Amino acid sequence: MSPTLALELAGLLVAIAPVMVLVLVFRYADAARPEPKREVFVTMVLGFLACVPAAAIEVAERRALGHWALAGGRFLDAWLVAAVTEETAKMAVVFLWPWRRRFDEVMDGVVYTSAASLGFGLFENLIYVDARVASLFCSVPGVAPLCSGHTVAGSVEGLVLAVVRALTAVPMHAVASGLMGYFLGRARFHAWSPAADAYDDLPDLLPAWIPRPAAWSLLGLAAAVGVHGTYDWAVFAMGTRPVIFVALPVILGGSVWGLVRLCRHALLIDDERLGAAPRTSIIEAITVPR
Repeated sequence: MSPTLALELAGLLVAIAPVMVLVLVFRYADAARPEPKREVFVTMVLGFLACVPAAAIEVAERRALGHWALAGGRFLDAWLVAAVTEETAKMAVVFLWPWRRRFDEVMDGVVYTSAASLGFGLFENLIYVDARVASLFCSVPGVAPLCSGHTVAGSVEGLVLAVVRALTAVPMHAVASGLMGYFLGRARFHAWSPAADAYDDLPDLLPAWIPRPAAWSLLGLAAAVGVHGTYDWAVFAMGTRPVIFVALPVILGGSVWGLVRLCRHALLIDDERLGAAPRTSIIEAITVPR
């Protein structure tokens, strides 16, 4: 096997493997009442495709912001351009496809938003490791400015970057969107209130004139943007300084903790609505409160 081919295969493995692992994790968490594989796959494909228009929108936003995009360690670039645009695109995918087709549990919000997010993250990964995908992406009108100086695809540097992304960026995408998914699930079933709900008053944080489904959705978007924006800002502002190796695990660890709590609550709500369903011991250990 030639070194070039070996590098390409390694890059594809690193790009695809973390996405597949996380897909299985989220499906396993929903194993009691699993969603159809076809619906999850289509949602992933739509998330994959959503990466391109989102990138074009980000280019336009950076142009509009000008030098402000770079101020404060690229604060607006991280929060407004990247986080808001990308998480809104993933939310749009959920509303476009599974929302009125197979969305019958609160936990479905977590499953489908994470699927859209992992499709999105897979496309981003492939851009870094596969020169052909990068070339095709960079040929899209409006996207080219993102590709100036982009030479890592198909190289050792690109492979290393893909490994770093597999350990940090891909989980971040999935966790941020998974948090949003809980809120979308609550928005879908806003008219049904559980007997004991620790989070039922959250929409009251927003003005009363906002409809309750919209309030739940906006809170979900805010949660996803909060995680995504904080992660991106840490990467942009800290670069390769040693503190980044503390900051990223803290951001990801705290976000995973929050997602586990919300998944637990989503499953309890679904059990109350639809009747208790059996779970494997691992998922029960994660999702059932002690």
